[in-house]
Amino acid sequence: MKTIEKKINSVLDRVNRLKKLSAAISSFSQYQASPDSKDIAERNIQVAVEGCLDIAKLIISSKGLPEPRDNKGVFTVLAEAGIISAEILKFLVPMAGTRNVLVHGYDRVEDNIIYGVMKQHLDDFDVFTKEIMHYYLSEKANADEDKGRSD
Repeated sequence: MKTIEKKINSVLDRVNRLKKLSAAISSFSQYQASPDSKDIAERNIQVAVEGCLDIAKLIISSKGLPEPRDNKGVFTVLAEAGIISAEILKFLVPMAGTRNVLVHGYDRVEDNIIYGVMKQHLDDFDVFTKEIMHYYLSEKANADEDKGRSD
């Protein structure tokens, strides 16, 4: 749990940085005109998504869930197991693809997608981390209850 908590905190830290940047940028043209803002947004989105992927992979491994074929499948496995909602899955699957472009296809990054994530979807990262924490708190409560029965 400690590892997952650290990853959640890392995701939330990156999202907070993005929120500050978003508040400082008032238009798409202002975003496009600032290479520094673009670099900051791209890197923080990349790290936030990688944190979400790491969290998902840790849960998949610890719960013995089916091994996904790719990064997009990582989130699908969690949704199929009832750990995250279908609603947040709609955000996370495309974000896994966006992360791949940021890492491997950096020459093909579309400014409008990054700007859109920054302006409209940062709360989705919060939803994901809350769903993960809810899952873990309920798992911990179940484990404590089971332990109490065996004492």
